[in-house]
Amino acid sequence: MDSLWTVRTREQFRQDFPQWLINVRKPVELLMLQPSYIISQVFCIVGALLCLGHALYRRGRWPFLWLGSVLSGMLIEGSLYFSPYGETIWFSPTAIDLFGQRIPIFIFFVYPFFYYQAFWAVSKLRLKCRWSEHIAVGMLVVLFDMPFDMISIKFLHWTLHETEPMLNERIYSVPWTLLLFFAITTFTFSYFFHNLRTWMDHSTHNRWASGPIRTELAVSVGAASLSLSVGSALFLGINYSLHTILGIPHSIVVAGVFISVLTIFWKFDRKSNRSSSPSQTFMDHILNGYIVGHFLLYLGLAIALNPLHSVSPGRHQPMGNCYNNTSSSTELCLETLNTSYYDFHCVSKPPNDGAYWYTICGTSHENRPEFLYVMIVITLVASLVYWTIHYDLPVRQSAATKGTSKKLL
Repeated sequence: MDSLWTVRTREQFRQDFPQWLINVRKPVELLMLQPSYIISQVFCIVGALLCLGHALYRRGRWPFLWLGSVLSGMLIEGSLYFSPYGETIWFSPTAIDLFGQRIPIFIFFVYPFFYYQAFWAVSKLRLKCRWSEHIAVGMLVVLFDMPFDMISIKFLHWTLHETEPMLNERIYSVPWTLLLFFAITTFTFSYFFHNLRTWMDHSTHNRWASGPIRTELAVSVGAASLSLSVGSALFLGINYSLHTILGIPHSIVVAGVFISVLTIFWKFDRKSNRSSSPSQTFMDHILNGYIVGHFLLYLGLAIALNPLHSVSPGRHQPMGNCYNNTSSSTELCLETLNTSYYDFHCVSKPPNDGAYWYTICGTSHENRPEFLYVMIVITLVASLVYWTIHYDLPVRQSAATKGTSKKLL
């Protein structure tokens, strides 16, 4: 445990954890510090593997969707790692960390878990408008991500750049811009995953039937790559034009975009091609129930655990000198620290200037009943949405039945 509690500067951190080192820790010592983090990791990993099993069972394009979502996650997280603008997120230590403790391996399982569940649900809707289908996928991923981020950030599973203007505006610890980014990148991933295959292979009409393996692999790689580049450009275009130029708050920008796309979804797909489908398999029921369990899990963590008891020794935003004019804007000043996210009450003294690896302590909810109320609402809405998608199917009357009904009337 000494290596976790030792305060390190950036130079000392690089000496202790070489850049390409794969670091392995015992889960037991981490469980004592952050039980919610370990539980969340295990649930996401099992969820991703369950989605993989479901994809292999269904065959067709589903395994390639799972692969493409993994590649998308690797590119997104890799872009944060290799970003020329510096670090914006710092994960707490996990059982297996890559690249000098900077990227936990479990994060690569989050993307196929969220993406696959969203695509699986939207495929049941049989939407007439393809644009609405891509919108639905993006909105569902945001719905999955919201409780995940609310618990993860508040319970110090990771911390965000406290002095980055793009991350300043938050809703229950979650930056508004982060929600918009995931919605847009998932939207573009859905668009390219379906359209790239259409452009490359005109012989296959069933959009979920597998084409040539070479084509499907190219589509998986292409969708992951283009969704990051095109999605990031679209995100920056919306954010720069509305927030930077016009001065509209991030919260209003994101709320406006979400309301607009949901209205488009409602406008063009009030009636879909849905009909009574064949009975679902046992594997389908397991997958459907697991995503509802996702919301119940984070609601349960919010009820059972107190973020005040969370302790996170590890990489965090570098500490700087508040009175040094040459100090980098990426450094954190203790005197201006927003203690609503974390503080240092569980350690003997705050970290010194230049500290990069140090211990932070969780803080209580500003309004715990409000936080729990929001989690309950999200869980209720998500459960109703998923029940409606997977089990509340319309019953199509036969022509004879319709004729009889008219006569009786």
